[in-house]
Amino acid sequence: MAAIDIQSTFQALYYASLLSILSVGITLSYMTTKVFNFAHVRFAMVASYVAATIILLLAKAFNIHGDFAWHNMAGMQVRIPLPWWVYAVALISAFIVGGLVAVIQYYLVLRPLQKRGAGSMALMISTLGFDFILIAILFIYMTLPQIRRLTVKTVSLVGRVAFDSLRMDSLDIVISSGSVTIRGAVILAMIFALATIIGLYLLLTRTKLGVMMRSSIENPNLALVLGINVDRVFAITWFIAGAIAGLAGYLFIFATVYLTPVSPTTPSDQIIVSVFAGSIVGGINSVPGSIGGGFLIGLIEKFFVPLLSPVFGPGIVKYDKVFSMLAVALTLLFIPEGLASVNWKRVFRLGGAKGKES
Repeated sequence: MAAIDIQSTFQALYYASLLSILSVGITLSYMTTKVFNFAHVRFAMVASYVAATIILLLAKAFNIHGDFAWHNMAGMQVRIPLPWWVYAVALISAFIVGGLVAVIQYYLVLRPLQKRGAGSMALMISTLGFDFILIAILFIYMTLPQIRRLTVKTVSLVGRVAFDSLRMDSLDIVISSGSVTIRGAVILAMIFALATIIGLYLLLTRTKLGVMMRSSIENPNLALVLGINVDRVFAITWFIAGAIAGLAGYLFIFATVYLTPVSPTTPSDQIIVSVFAGSIVGGINSVPGSIGGGFLIGLIEKFFVPLLSPVFGPGIVKYDKVFSMLAVALTLLFIPEGLASVNWKRVFRLGGAKGKES
C-alpha cells in the first residue's frame, strides 16, 4: 500500500466535501420532482463565474493589488491575497445566484411540464436541455469582448489569475506551519459541508418551513388539504438546493490540479457522475444519507483509489469513476434505498454480539 501523504489527504477531504455539498442538492431537488436534475452541477458553475466576475470587478473598482506576501500570524505563515470582504461578497453572490438559477429552472421548465402531465423521462430530458442552455450562456459570456478586456486589465492588478479557465487558485488563502501547508479552500469546504448538515437538520426539524417541506415532499395532496402552498414550498426547496450548489461553485474558483474546473463549453461529466453516485449510495430520499454518500464517494475516488497505485500502477487513478459506479451497483443490488436505510444500530449491535461470542 502507498504511504498516506498529508497533502493528498487534505485534497481528498476537499473533494469529498464538495461532493457531499452537491449531492445533498441533487437529493433535495429529486425529492420534490422525483427526477434527477442533470443541470444541478451547472448551477455551481454559473455561481463560480459570477463570483469570479465579482472578485475581478471589486479588484478593479477599488484598485486592489494582490498581496502574495507571507505574514506571520499566531506562529504560522499566512497568505491572504485579497481583503476578507471581497471573498465575502463573492460568496454571498454565488449563494444567491445558485438559488435563483434553480428557481428559474423549476418555474420555467419543470413546473409547466408537470402541469401538462409530462412523465419522469420527459422531465429528466428537460433538465439536460436546461443544462445545455446554461452551457451556451456561459460560453457566450466568456467570449464577450467586454469580459476579455476586464480580465486582461484586472489580471495586472490582482496577480496570477486566469479567469478564462476559471483558475483563480492563486487568490486562495494559504496557511503554512512547518512542513504542512493548507489551502483555505480545503478548510472552507469542510466547514461548508458541516454547516450544510447542521443547517438542513435544524431547518427540517426545528422550523415551520421545515415541517411544511417534509409534509409537502411526503404527501403533497395531504399538504394541500392542510392549506400548505406546495408549489411555493417546492420552489423554496429548489432555491435551497441551488444555493447549496452555489457554495460548491464558490469553492470551484480556488480549485487546484486535484479538481480541475469544468469549462463552460463541455458538460460537467467529470463531477456530475460522482455527485449522482454519492446521492444514490447515501440514499436518494435522505438528506443526511446523501451528504454521507457524497463524502464517501469522494474519499473512494481521491483517497482509496490512489492507495492502490503500488499494486495496479499509477494509471489506476484515471479510473476512479469506475469505483464510484461499482459502489452504486453494489448499493442498488444489496441496499436499493441507500446507506441511510440501514439500521446501523442493529448492525453494530449484532457485530458486538458476534465479537463477544468469539
